[in-house]
Amino acid sequence: MKRAHVAGLILGVVTAFAICEVAYAQSPEDFEEKPEEKEAGPSTLKTVAAFGLASLGLIVVCIPAVKTFSSNSSYAQSKLSMINLLRTNPYQAEFMAKKMEGTYCEAIAGALKIGGTLAGQQLPMIKATTAPTYDGVAQGIVGKWKGDAAKAKVGLMAAVAGAGIGLAGGSLVFIPIILAALAVSAFLRLLWYSHDLNSQILRARAEVLPEVDAAIASGRYRSAPPAA
Repeated sequence: MKRAHVAGLILGVVTAFAICEVAYAQSPEDFEEKPEEKEAGPSTLKTVAAFGLASLGLIVVCIPAVKTFSSNSSYAQSKLSMINLLRTNPYQAEFMAKKMEGTYCEAIAGALKIGGTLAGQQLPMIKATTAPTYDGVAQGIVGKWKGDAAKAKVGLMAAVAGAGIGLAGGSLVFIPIILAALAVSAFLRLLWYSHDLNSQILRARAEVLPEVDAAIASGRYRSAPPAA
């Protein structure tokens, strides 16, 4: 019994010394309460960058996209109007075609102007002049839209980057996301119009350009209106 008592006493003394040694080894700073770290809030710089990039990108995409709405008439409507005018009043057809810049009608106007210098000549000679003229003007129109699409693509990337920056730590994230979504919609509209324009140019070459040749060959159209 005495041995158990002595052993317990010795174990208690050793434990007390061990606790004191650990307490002594720790610095007073370890017992100080550390302030809680505050969570970082939305970054003002990221917010400004997100708004700026998204807005600028949307503007760059919308500038060429808005031009696609300048011609409200469909190909079927414009084709019927153009063919009717070429058969009845080619000069009015030329005036109408010049106003429809950026469409196949612009190429028709170019073919009329150049082909009109051969009024009264044989049809094969007229075709040999109007067809390359039409193709050249049409290629210029398509090239212009391709250039606009390339610029719009840069704007689209900027708008998407702005939305990404907003998601990464900006405030009012939904605004750059909406702007980016609008930029995507405008870019898709531009791509659709460019594809449709190529189709219209090919169709008009087969359906409308022959009427140009006929108007010139019959003498109904010359490069300058005949004197009264």
